Amino acid sequence: MGAGMSRSVLACGIAAGAVLGTVYAASPLTVWFLAVMAGLFAWTSRGLTERERRWVLGVLAVAVAVRMLTIAWLFATTDHYQAVSFFWDGDGQALKRRALSIRNIWLGIPVAPLFYSLAFEQSYGWTTYLYVLAYIQYWLGPAPYGIHLVNVALFVAGAVALYRLVRSAYGRASAFVGLVILLFLPTPFLWSVSALKESMYVFLLVIGLVAAVHLVRGRFSTRVIALAILMASVAVIDGVRAGAQLIATLGLAAGLAASFVVRRVSILLLVLLLGPIAARQAWNDPGVQTAMMSQVQAAALQHLGQVRSPGYSYKLLDERAYSIDRPTLTPVESGRFVVRALVSFVVVPLPWQAQSGVALVFLPQQIVWYVLVALAFVGLVVGLRRDLLLTCLLAGLATAGAAAVALNSGNIGTMIRHRDTVVPFVVWLSALGGVATVSRLAYALSGRRPAEGEESAAAMPGGSGDTATGQPATL
Repeated sequence: MGAGMSRSVLACGIAAGAVLGTVYAASPLTVWFLAVMAGLFAWTSRGLTERERRWVLGVLAVAVAVRMLTIAWLFATTDHYQAVSFFWDGDGQALKRRALSIRNIWLGIPVAPLFYSLAFEQSYGWTTYLYVLAYIQYWLGPAPYGIHLVNVALFVAGAVALYRLVRSAYGRASAFVGLVILLFLPTPFLWSVSALKESMYVFLLVIGLVAAVHLVRGRFSTRVIALAILMASVAVIDGVRAGAQLIATLGLAAGLAASFVVRRVSILLLVLLLGPIAARQAWNDPGVQTAMMSQVQAAALQHLGQVRSPGYSYKLLDERAYSIDRPTLTPVESGRFVVRALVSFVVVPLPWQAQSGVALVFLPQQIVWYVLVALAFVGLVVGLRRDLLLTCLLAGLATAGAAAVALNSGNIGTMIRHRDTVVPFVVWLSALGGVATVSRLAYALSGRRPAEGEESAAAMPGGSGDTATGQPATL
């Protein structure tokens, strides 16, 4: 029997090796992706209870499998001799074509003159994400479909990193709910299987947030590593998306500052009293006013360009501005523009603005978005008591990203795509707010008064209730 078992094991090993070799020959990137997923699943399950591990890994497995099947569907239904992608991934299709041209140029493979001239063109659509796609294909060969797996890996890795951070801060119930929402919201799902740069952009923001937490709370050696990672993520993110460095810096700095101010009542009261006075004095300074008006003017012109482009748009400026080539805004008009932009970021597209079949299909998610925003404010209040630092950092990145997207948008589809880069930081506050609300209602119906901190407890599916650990957020 021992010899038979050895032959059986040997046969299985040979078969597995043959299958692996065949798959690697067909798509090396798929094999590397599966290896990364195996490591990610192992890291995700570390420290979880048996029941929790089954639920979390089950959700992750389904999320990854559905994404892989979606990419397989693209492979099975398209012409392999054309540079193709999903119908919602037009920009991603252009990125794949340019990245392949860059890869071929590096290898000395002849490229059509038009593609050669466009490959390194930085006037429109340039992003260092092109180099990432080109470099992967430089080593592993052309991967017009495997490239989509890179975004899946980045998206799932970012979601898991936030899950582990949130779990230690807000409790396992809030972390699990947030993970499910983030992995299965329809439009983030679409971007995660595309060839767009959004997954890498969000991943770098997440890495920066995680590093900021460990920079504040880690030991000396951990802080040194965290500082290096934070600086690297902030340094490279602007190449992925123009203006991202400012968003990351302002968001993280605001979060760190807020966590310091809110923790000290005297400083908080001083800021609330003197803040409006300082802001008014700064606005009265001609240099500051000119700089701010210049930024708003540039954002207004960006908005106008999107409104005048094909597609479904929405207006934020006074009507006169849309009949002028390059309107100059007054301070009052600028103020109205900013307020409308921030409100529109949350409410657009309004249900009655649905003008196509796609918009009608999107409508349920828009209702979910309204609920998430409302719950995020609840989660913000609860989170300030549960983990002040993480809550402020999540709110800081969400606010900075929302302001940048709101002021520079005018096309509904583009705005939704860019708004989804803020969703990963809103979702966890929403999950905490939802868990806290449901727990409060449950206690109210039972007539029992919850103990301090117990209001945020909630049961994992099939398990018992859980509260936050009370320990600093950590991976």
